[in-house]
Amino acid sequence: MSLFDRNFYDFIVNPSPEDKDSIPGLAQQAKKYGYSGMALVNTQVTETDTENLPPDFSIYHAAGISCKQTKLRSEIQKHSKKNDIIIVMGGDELLNRAAVETPGLDILLQPGEFNHVHARFAHDNSITIGFDIGSLIRNRGDARIRELTTMRRNLIYVRKYDLPAILTANAATIYDLRAPREMAAIASLFGMTQKEASDAMSTTPLEILKTKSQDYVQNGIEVL
Repeated sequence: MSLFDRNFYDFIVNPSPEDKDSIPGLAQQAKKYGYSGMALVNTQVTETDTENLPPDFSIYHAAGISCKQTKLRSEIQKHSKKNDIIIVMGGDELLNRAAVETPGLDILLQPGEFNHVHARFAHDNSITIGFDIGSLIRNRGDARIRELTTMRRNLIYVRKYDLPAILTANAATIYDLRAPREMAAIASLFGMTQKEASDAMSTTPLEILKTKSQDYVQNGIEVL
């Protein structure tokens, strides 16, 4: 079986609320690229959206939490009761520490200041480390170098502490999406192997879904 003959998912998609065709358009393009589903961050799916989804394609709901570290635990706990896929955008050392210490968090995305202590807590609480491929595409010069440095360092901790990893294009439009093979090629820039990249788009998302209750509704929509 090929590494790229799997069910792939992107769990951090941010459709524009101003574009009424954004969700169906993203889903159609993702399906063409070989994805089986995606998670929409802080986005409501309407009946019109569901009617225009491609067949055999699932939409999930993700809660993107952005708040001060003092409120992080309560926010994670609040959303965990809804069975959302819970995502925290990584930040400084204190925020990352608060995030990984809180059971119920699913994904810590692109933590900028990550260390051995954070990694041990992430392992104990089964928290996935997210790698934002979109940041490498959007940034240039020194900013891209900083992102690559962050990713290389985080990958070391992922391997050392056997942490699950996930890849995302962090897309807002169809032009931000990338096919799984292209995602893997970009991930190789910071040292990720093809198998690690493929697992990060297939095995890891499926493992996250297993921790959530499954309630299929209609036409490919799955509410978590």
